[in-house]
Order: sequence, then C-alpha cells, then structure tokens
Amino acid sequence: MEASVCVSPSLRIALWAPLPPPLGGVSRWTLRFREAAPAHDLDVRVVDVAPRVSSVDERSRFDLGRLPVAWRALRELDRVLRTARPDVCHVTTTLFWATPRDALALALCRLHRVPSVLHVRASSQIVAWREGLHGWRRRALDRALRLADVVLVLSRELEEYLQAELPGLRVARIGNMADLPAPGTGPARERVLPERRAPCRVLFVGYRMPMKGLAELASAVLALPDCELVVVGGEGGGAIDARAQERMQEALGRLRAAGRLVETGELPPERVAGAYLEADVFALPSHREGFPNTLLEAMAAGLPCVSTPVGAIPELLQHGCGELVAVGDAEGLRGTLERLARDPARRACLGERARQRIAERYGTDTVMRQYRALYAELDRRRSRG
Repeated sequence: MEASVCVSPSLRIALWAPLPPPLGGVSRWTLRFREAAPAHDLDVRVVDVAPRVSSVDERSRFDLGRLPVAWRALRELDRVLRTARPDVCHVTTTLFWATPRDALALALCRLHRVPSVLHVRASSQIVAWREGLHGWRRRALDRALRLADVVLVLSRELEEYLQAELPGLRVARIGNMADLPAPGTGPARERVLPERRAPCRVLFVGYRMPMKGLAELASAVLALPDCELVVVGGEGGGAIDARAQERMQEALGRLRAAGRLVETGELPPERVAGAYLEADVFALPSHREGFPNTLLEAMAAGLPCVSTPVGAIPELLQHGCGELVAVGDAEGLRGTLERLARDPARRACLGERARQRIAERYGTDTVMRQYRALYAELDRRRSRG
C-alpha cells in the first residue's frame, strides 16, 4: 500500500453517495473514500442515498418506494450544507432515473453557495442513453449537468463526448481507486472458495445480469473442460431484454449441470479480496461499463484480466496489462481463456503488469490526492468570489 500523505489545510466535504446495502461498485467506492479521507485532511460528511433494495436493474429504475428515501436525503443534505458549512459538495450519480433527485441536490448547493462536483459513475451507458433522448428530456439532462461546477467522469470516452456535446461544460477525469495488498505479508486467512473442480479457475465478481456478459462467459467456460467459473455477487433485477436474461440463465444452467459453476452469492469486501487470491484468471466481459471497481481490485491482486473495450476499460488494460475481447464474442472469449489456461507464464506476466499499473496510477492515495487537488481549486475559486 502507498504511504499516506497528509495535506493541509483541512477541507470539509459533503459527500452525496450510497452506503451499503446493497454492496455495489459505488457503495464500495464510498467506503474506500471515507476510510482514506482523514489521511488527506478531508473531513467528510456522508449523506447516504442508497435505495436499500435487494437487487439492482441494468439501469436505474423509477420506483415510488424510493421517493421517501430521496426526500430524506435531500433534507439531510440541506441540513449539512446549513450547519456543517462544507467547502465542497461531491455528488455521485448514475443519472438515468436518479437525475431529478441529483439535480435537486446540485440546486441546493447553489442555494447555499457551496461549489459542487457531479461525479458520473458510468460511461458507455450515459452516451447511449443521452443519444436516445430528444426534446425537453435531453435539454433537462443537459441543464442538470450544467448545475455542477465540475462534472467528474471516469473515462476518456465520456469526457470527450460531453466536451463535444456541451461546449463550456467543465469536465474533469479521475479514475477509481484500489488498495494494493502487500504480497507475502499478513496473517494466514481462511479459504473463501471451495475446493477446485478444474485446474483453471476463472473468477467473475459483480451483479448477475446480462449486461455483464455472463451468458458469453458461461458458454466460453463450458467449452473448456479444464476450466471452472466462480461467480461472486448478488442477483441483478429483471433485465431490460427478457430474452437476454433467459439466455444468461440457460448458459449458467448448462455450466451448473456440468459441475463447473461455483456460486457464492454476495460476499463482504474482505472475503471478495480472498476470492481474487484463489483464482487464476479474472473475466469481466461487460457490454457497458464505467470504471469497474472489480477490475481494479483484480488487477491490484495480480490477476490476469480479460474484459471488453467499453467505458474506461481500454485505458485500464493498456500497455499489455490485460486481454480485450469484443463485446458479445463468446468464441473470442473462449479462445482467450483457453490460451491463458494453458500458459501460466503468460498469466503471471499479465498479473504483474496489472499490479504495477494499479501501483502507478490507481492506488488509493494517488487518486485521493487528485480528488483533494480538485476540491482545493474549487475552494480557492469560491474564496476569490
């Protein structure tokens, strides 16, 4: 793990973000951010916006039951802005149905004259979604984005898209962060996964939904007798495409019947970290992504990674840090996994490069320093009027 650097003066941050449950990528980021903040002289007040649902959709979904949660969060944010007097408000969002709620949060920041960062926690999904909006819906989305002092994105893809589509919008890009486990240190830990059923163990961590490419992954592993698939994560909600959901369940069912599917359900973060260390290859063949935390964590654990060129993934896996296959290409995925299963030296090389990539660019302290520099700049601008 990188050495922490304490910077002064202290900054007060109101963080509009979800805490678990459910334990998704954004809520894991919130926990990591809150834990790392004191070392960077950040006094963080979290306003919890988690929907408290047992499963998630492929997109945010409008649900009347979430309205009271949103109302309580907005009242809490108003109280924090009035009483804690933060220097900056950091608003995380996945947009879609959350856009009106998060736009109201940004409006409250303007009302209280607190600079705001709108942190968009997706990439390819947002581009496709905005392109499908027309008339007042697109204008409303663009107006919401312009309420923020800075729109913070995860990928070059979304950064370039927003800069081209919304001239004058200030867009910054900072990736997610991961802790680097110290190799060969620490107490002995308990085994997380059951005994192997095949020589090569392929690991997937995330919600079980078609957009994560699980149908292609299960089909690819089924065609490789020397491989088994471990799926760590909770159930996703109903898919937008019911047929895609059915194909995914059928592919997983065939692999389960072959005795080469291990399903753990959702695990706490410390046990997920153990699962990375018990796998040989990490696979995330998603159709759409932002900057996946699970891919970062697998790289930090030194796992060779196979993924798709969506969102920020090509930036993460560049310089020979992993393997990319086309979206929906089950045969290409099978071939890549087969080559890795037969070549331990290649796996070790990719894993070491991945770990070095995280150490150089995406370690927790490195990313937290970037956040703090952005906050400090916004605070200086406010001080200058």
